[in-house]
Amino acid sequence: FMVSAQPVLSLPVGAELQRTSVREALRKLVGERMNDDTLDKVVRNVSSSWTQAGHLKGRTFKFRQRVQAQPAAVAFGLWLGQTAGFRGEELLTCGWVAVLDCTATSAKGLALEAKRVGLIDLRSASDIIEFGLERLDPGIGRT
Repeated sequence: FMVSAQPVLSLPVGAELQRTSVREALRKLVGERMNDDTLDKVVRNVSSSWTQAGHLKGRTFKFRQRVQAQPAAVAFGLWLGQTAGFRGEELLTCGWVAVLDCTATSAKGLALEAKRVGLIDLRSASDIIEFGLERLDPGIGRT
């Protein structure tokens, strides 16, 4: 699924997904371990998953659409990014937030909304931003 992210997420809104781009990305990963019929089925399933996630629309022909991220999704993306080692401002552009079709600015706005509803803590001064994500995982910080 991760291999299919680049061909899907790089599409401009409204553009049709060319299954060949996903197929080629998958072929690079699996080489000759999958025959063409199996690979085509994987491409169909991956396309369906991206549609269910909200990044694509359409039944037969898939078109890119923008995901409308919610504060809780951004908070979870920040938590995943922090778990992977990202900190501060770089959390706003990590892959888990970017997949929500958020710019750093929109991610920060949604993070502020997540703070307002009590999901996360956030402190910002000048160009420095600090996230407190302990509310999402009470085990953070325990030894």
